[in-house]
Amino acid sequence: MPDNPFRLIVSLNLDAHEILVAGGGKTGERKIGTLLASGASVRLVSPEATERLRALATEGRIRWERKSAAREDFNGRSFAVLAVPPSALDSVMAMARAEGCAVDACSDGSSGDFALCAQFEADGCYVGVSSGGRDPAKAAEVKRAIMNMCRGGYHFSGSNPPRRAMTLLTRNSPLALAQARECADALLSLGMDARCRIVASHGDIDRSRDLVDFGGFGVFVKAIEEELLAGSGDLAIHSLKDVPVNLPDECVLAAVLPRGPAHDVLVTRDGGGLESLVSGAVIGTSSLRRRAQARRVRGDLRFVTCRGNIETRLNRLGNGDMDALILAEAGLERLGIGLKNAVRLPFITAAGQGAIAMEARAGSEAYEIARELCHLDTWLETAAERELLRLLGLGCVCPIGVRGELAGGVMRLTSALYETCIEEGRQGDCLTMSANGRVSSEEDAKALASRLWEEMREMRLVTELMTQDLKR
Repeated sequence: MPDNPFRLIVSLNLDAHEILVAGGGKTGERKIGTLLASGASVRLVSPEATERLRALATEGRIRWERKSAAREDFNGRSFAVLAVPPSALDSVMAMARAEGCAVDACSDGSSGDFALCAQFEADGCYVGVSSGGRDPAKAAEVKRAIMNMCRGGYHFSGSNPPRRAMTLLTRNSPLALAQARECADALLSLGMDARCRIVASHGDIDRSRDLVDFGGFGVFVKAIEEELLAGSGDLAIHSLKDVPVNLPDECVLAAVLPRGPAHDVLVTRDGGGLESLVSGAVIGTSSLRRRAQARRVRGDLRFVTCRGNIETRLNRLGNGDMDALILAEAGLERLGIGLKNAVRLPFITAAGQGAIAMEARAGSEAYEIARELCHLDTWLETAAERELLRLLGLGCVCPIGVRGELAGGVMRLTSALYETCIEEGRQGDCLTMSANGRVSSEEDAKALASRLWEEMREMRLVTELMTQDLKR
């Protein structure tokens, strides 16, 4: 037997076969993704599973048995994937071999019988890269390099063309560009280059008016979506809190990156919270929600419109135009602005706050690429938040806070709905409600939002705000 035997890569028809996978960790998740893409059905045997695998089980795309692998699980099977920890590999492999089952030993490629390829489909052909299980990370790296060749029009003849670059459509603010760079870095992890194309949004062009005066039509995203639909770019990059719940017919949210801090902060010249401000202090914010929430704590405060880049607003604070600012903590973090005089506020923040969204044309190649980058927990939290907004149907002209928090497979969804109260010196009415439930899929998240909506819909404040919104 030579030291480096040739590894035979074969193509199997798995359409009518169920493949056993033992182990529900990240390795098992990657292997199951490969199997599902190949048309196989999957039976997962594992006491635990990742959030993504739980979601696949909930959706009925895999069959999950919550137990440790036993010898009878391998009976009558030709091969199985062992994605168990190294400490359990020998015992599980012994059970499989006793039943005549060939195995992919994920944690020790040299002791297994076969190894799944890193693969993809291009022009009707299946392209596979394999290290025989000895270096899966290297195989995945080579796979991404070949994918880039194919996406760039490489036909395996002549010299390699430059790697294709995705075009990201973004606003020109420092924060928007920082968010676009995060998306570009994420795409680079898939082997994709990215470049930015600047689009001036309606909100950037007109900074004199309150956001509510634009009518809630997507002041920061509409112009970018128009360029996306015109084919001027591959992906539109947004702060998710700016994206209306109803998208243009041909646009879809493809992914959200891991969420940043979803908090509002109060910034003053000297530090301190709302309670430290003098009576009649002036706070800069263009958000009706933030005004309403601050008023609930201090009904004696005054508010002025303050828009523009974060640096511009901070300069206005320093120049004495106002006594305090309310800002999103995630924006400060992404710009690397550390403020000792910033204090977190106990507010229920806007739906999607702290999350970066990637929007694509429906059915496009860019959509499929971006889906690989989607952070599941953030996707589920924001799906619940945006679904509640959709059900409320109050648009952007009512002060609403919505926050989903997912931990250990359980989500707490909280809403804070405020009276549309503009006049100074009044606190206004407030309705705060929450619901808890197990969430492992988008369907679960939306069902939780629907349950909370059903509990809210009979409340007087909801009815009044809906009536006011319809009159507009």
